[in-house]
Amino acid sequence: MEYIAPIFVSAAEAKDFPVAAIDSFMWDVNGCKPESYAAMFAVEGEGIHALLWSFEEDIRCECTKRDDPVYTDSCLEIFLMPVEGDKRYVNFEVNPKGVYLSQIGTCREDRVFIKELSDLEPVIHPMEIEEDGKKAWGYEIIISESFISDLYQTDFRIGETTIKGNFYKCADGAMLPHYGSHFPVATENPDFHRPEFFGTISFRKA
Repeated sequence: MEYIAPIFVSAAEAKDFPVAAIDSFMWDVNGCKPESYAAMFAVEGEGIHALLWSFEEDIRCECTKRDDPVYTDSCLEIFLMPVEGDKRYVNFEVNPKGVYLSQIGTCREDRVFIKELSDLEPVIHPMEIEEDGKKAWGYEIIISESFISDLYQTDFRIGETTIKGNFYKCADGAMLPHYGSHFPVATENPDFHRPEFFGTISFRKA
């Protein structure tokens, strides 16, 4: 499976980028499968933009501080391995208030909070969407070239390339816990920190 993320000259020109359904609920035990989506594009000289949203009915949102366990809330997540040759991936986990948790590492066991490695942060804009009478919560996240460069200690620039990653929806602490992904994760128990199941994300000029 592959997701094609277009590259635009400016954010103002960004349109008609593909939408990825977060519809692989590999560990469904209660029938809760919120309709959820993600979309991604890049802007030359700026960075990576991603939009994630969910038509979730029973929203849980209790975390208020950076790096709180937002995965216990209604949560939309993006995991990316953005630098070629570097097996570390960065996870961005965000609740409806825009409160986020973010770490870097090669697996679940060796993760380090990004605030310990960089003073830079992603830009996150919470948003609400209404479509065909249905309301969704979500957010836009901007992951700048300078942020990735500082975090990975390299000169990162947007260009036509292929990386690995995945998009997720979860709510560990909800009345009906659920775990969904775009690229399927073939593990017995819920576990998003499995880079061997990341899918291909290809950046191509629009």
